[in-house]
Amino acid sequence: MSVPTWNSVKTKSLVAASVSLGAFALLASVSAARVRPSGAILTPANLLTLSRAGAASWLCGYAASPRPGRNRALAWAALLWGVTVSDWLDGPIARHFGPTRFGAVLDLEADSWLTLWAAVAAWRSGGLPAYCLIAPLARYLVRGRRGFSTPMATARWQKAAGAAQMVVLTGALAPSRSLRALARRLGPYASIGQLLALAGRR
Repeated sequence: MSVPTWNSVKTKSLVAASVSLGAFALLASVSAARVRPSGAILTPANLLTLSRAGAASWLCGYAASPRPGRNRALAWAALLWGVTVSDWLDGPIARHFGPTRFGAVLDLEADSWLTLWAAVAAWRSGGLPAYCLIAPLARYLVRGRRGFSTPMATARWQKAAGAAQMVVLTGALAPSRSLRALARRLGPYASIGQLLALAGRR
């Protein structure tokens, strides 16, 4: 059995990350066409939001590697960037410079993209079972059935369910074995909660 060379592994990861980034750009373009943005699109807040999509694409490349567990620390760091600095600061920056409808849609799209590829990366590296992919994938199925409109989480419990899912995903990719074990135990409950929250979105 041949062992993948470093170059082949790197190529697969780069191709997967590039495809992921291109797919996100397409989704963002569809969203932009729906909200018909006016003014600047590449605002400081939107650039920070786009860095979250970049983190998601890095996770996609990580998941595409034949041996994803070897770069777990880097995957964890990319996810932490997405769920902390990028997610916490783009809102305040947008309010400082002036929020836009497109910025709000882009923020939700980046969150969903990061969640999807964090789940895939966690599954590929053995941190979570395959059924934990159902909730992130279901969001895009619901979106397609609604004519690519973006379902919003409005209730506090729905937002809490989304946050719980991301906490589990972060734990599933953590370098710590104890955190990964805890995430694996909590994964089914987080998935069920997110599916219920998705069902109640409008």
